[in-house]
Amino acid sequence: MITFRDNLYLSPSIKKADKIKWKIKTGRGQFNVYLIAYNHDSRKLEFFHNGLLKQKALYNRDIDVVGLATSDDECIDITGKILLETYEKTGVYDISGYLE
Repeated sequence: MITFRDNLYLSPSIKKADKIKWKIKTGRGQFNVYLIAYNHDSRKLEFFHNGLLKQKALYNRDIDVVGLATSDDECIDITGKILLETYEKTGVYDISGYLE
């Protein structure tokens, strides 16, 4: 099941995030949309193209989406922003404690 955080991190080039979220939830692919997800098992951030959701390995997995981007570079920028925000608010780089 895919869940989107209320306060998603969005790259500047993402327009109409609600429409993108709806399309992803209903199984419609997006050409240039990458998901930044928090993996509760490994307690790390990961990013991947939304087309991978069509594969069975990801289809039945719980995915906690924390951000949307339109390229790999933007995913890296958003991940850095999340790390910086985590450090500023908690004093440590503990993403798992900050996001959970």
